[in-house]
Amino acid sequence: MVPPTSSAARNAPSSRPTHQSGAAPRRPPLRVVPTPREGARRRRVLNYVALAFVVMSLLAVVVGQAMLASGQVRLSAVEQKLAVAEGLHRQQELAVAKLETPSRIVGEALGQLHLVSPGQPVQLPHVSLTKPLPTPNVTPAAAATGTTIPAAGQ
Repeated sequence: MVPPTSSAARNAPSSRPTHQSGAAPRRPPLRVVPTPREGARRRRVLNYVALAFVVMSLLAVVVGQAMLASGQVRLSAVEQKLAVAEGLHRQQELAVAKLETPSRIVGEALGQLHLVSPGQPVQLPHVSLTKPLPTPNVTPAAAATGTTIPAAGQ
């Protein structure tokens, strides 16, 4: 039998005989299952834990998406710099190739540097490295004043 839950039901006369001789000590109510308050508290804590888990997982997803977007922005900036550097490299390779052409080198040598094409190549005589060469006879050149410079040792 379940004990009455409302105060009006407790104060109402019951069909049980009451002891007139003295008030018998009341026994505490038996509890086989937890009361609804304790069960509600456990459910409430479980709901809060589940809600916190869902919020934390959504926050982790948002942080991951933000990091991914930041990485994509950095990657696109690096790709753009790479494309600019590759274009500059291609232009410089083309400029070097134009500067290396033999016709441009010959044209600049003849035009700006005033070089001339060699006539007949001259064959140099064979010189022995073991035998010393004789000292050449050198005559001094005349000075602008018309005087001659004496040779050394004369």
